[in-house]
Amino acid sequence: MSHAFPFLLSLAALSILGCHSTYRSTARELGYPEATRTIDGQHVKLTLPSSDKPSEFCFTIGKRPAEIDGVQYYLNKPAGRKNLSKDDILLLRQALLFPAIPKTSALNLLIDPGHGGKDSGCRNETFTEQSITLAVAKEVQQLLRELGHNVNLTRPDESTTLTLDDRTLLGASLAIDAFISIHVNASTNPEAKGVETYTLPAFGCEGSLPNSPPRGPLVGHAHLPMSTRLAYYVQHALLKKTNTDGENTITDRGVRHAHFKVLRDTPAPAILIEIGFLTNAEDSVRITNPEEQKRIARQIVQGITKAFSQTN
Repeated sequence: MSHAFPFLLSLAALSILGCHSTYRSTARELGYPEATRTIDGQHVKLTLPSSDKPSEFCFTIGKRPAEIDGVQYYLNKPAGRKNLSKDDILLLRQALLFPAIPKTSALNLLIDPGHGGKDSGCRNETFTEQSITLAVAKEVQQLLRELGHNVNLTRPDESTTLTLDDRTLLGASLAIDAFISIHVNASTNPEAKGVETYTLPAFGCEGSLPNSPPRGPLVGHAHLPMSTRLAYYVQHALLKKTNTDGENTITDRGVRHAHFKVLRDTPAPAILIEIGFLTNAEDSVRITNPEEQKRIARQIVQGITKAFSQTN
């Protein structure tokens, strides 16, 4: 017993020190060593002293889903016991905390209404994905042009059929500042609903979707910080729908990661937005209503312009 007691004391001391050091280096490596750390069991919150950029980061040890200023964000690797992965720290620094905005003049953008022509995408008795995405994309184009930006669509109508290769090659030929692909979701579960925005996973990291092993290096990896920034601010903007009680009525499915063709092969910042589920009664009413489509377009534009604004 006399030998075991000091040993137990040593373990207790190590435990206390380990708890005390939880996410201290993460705050420093994010660029804010003065960040306030709140630790509650497996949940860690870092509050940064900043008002012009995201300031609250919440992680769950061992999990990928996190929150940044209330917006769900999937980490590239599960949060560690004491720190985030180096991949996630570097990406969050470059994308949200110390961004290098490429330009502040008129943007050259390519908006991609998902599917088209022979490929209608998901559908119900009345609507098709290709018609919904085209309506939203045209409104996004008009709003951005009114702001002075150069904006093209990958397809101008419902009859045009484009392969994924066609879309990425068009992005390359136009020397774009960003590629924004707009889609509608579907599920065998009628309760599935909400909005989600995808970027490419970091090099060597799995996607958020099942059966999405690491890939790369890929063309899109060179633009990942700006893609991540763009995805975050678009997702943030799309969640602003409120009911008369002031509560958010849009389900946040988060900023996620996938090796979609248009994300991995487009030589520019690229995101893919799923604006809602056609298979969900509530989402279907929202995304097929012309006025709601205009609201969705306005919010996508707000997210794009915020992402390309210099805040540092």
